[in-house]
Amino acid sequence: MSGMSDRYHRSMLLFGAEGQQRLCETSVLLVGAGGLGSPFAQHLALLGVKRVMAADAEELDETNRNRFVGARFDDPVPGSAKVDLVCRTVKEINPEVDVQPLPFNLVSAEVFAAAREADWIVGCFDKDGPRAILNELSAVYDKPYIDLASDVPEPGIYGGRVCVSLNGNGCLECMGLLDRREVRRYFETPEQREREDAIYGIPQGALEEKGPSVSPINGVIASIAATEFMVAVTGMREPTRLQEYRGWESKVLVSKDEPTADCPICKGIRGKPQEADVERYLRLPHLRFGE
Repeated sequence: MSGMSDRYHRSMLLFGAEGQQRLCETSVLLVGAGGLGSPFAQHLALLGVKRVMAADAEELDETNRNRFVGARFDDPVPGSAKVDLVCRTVKEINPEVDVQPLPFNLVSAEVFAAAREADWIVGCFDKDGPRAILNELSAVYDKPYIDLASDVPEPGIYGGRVCVSLNGNGCLECMGLLDRREVRRYFETPEQREREDAIYGIPQGALEEKGPSVSPINGVIASIAATEFMVAVTGMREPTRLQEYRGWESKVLVSKDEPTADCPICKGIRGKPQEADVERYLRLPHLRFGE
């Protein structure tokens, strides 16, 4: 990138010219271009990565405006693809960063192809179903994966977490970060969900309702994740596997839990795309055209 010594001078004071060069050679697939993905993309632009591929099938809606970094007051609703807004923000901050908007769901040939191409994969989801798939996809394609989550589980409790899966040393599965019931429900067909709702008396769609989400909390999570990405790529230190942000306590906790030694994701299918057949998800129409 031209002008590196000027634009990135203050960055190189921290991690050196070699670290900056590594960033300038790194491509990132960002899946989920919303309230968490948009502030994370902003950091990627400022850090000066080589390329940002942003994947999300949704358009901006009015409820996104309280936390979507880069959305302007006059961006039309409907009519503004989230990935276009994220890529616009990246280019406005740093025109030297290549951008590729991918207006597709996670379970799509386009996003799977981008996962194979990217150096790093970052997931910003509201639900554990797509998290489970991207966790598996990253392992199969042997890519470093960062998962971001913000959470307000009950009144007065708010925060989130950042998980970094690197070199088969821990993932969402073996760190116990996936709600298996939620994952199972994500994989069910609409007909299966209706039958389950009828049996258990769950109102249709009740489990998919979204809770509170605000910009400052998302910003903290995105910044923690961007810091771990930065230190890993530049070689400053090994990234921290799992951090929990407890906003209500003004704390960031580092998990000391060790990953499962025989994790089927980290140890079983990592780097084995043929054996794992992760692209089997593309053969499930209700996933391709759903979330």
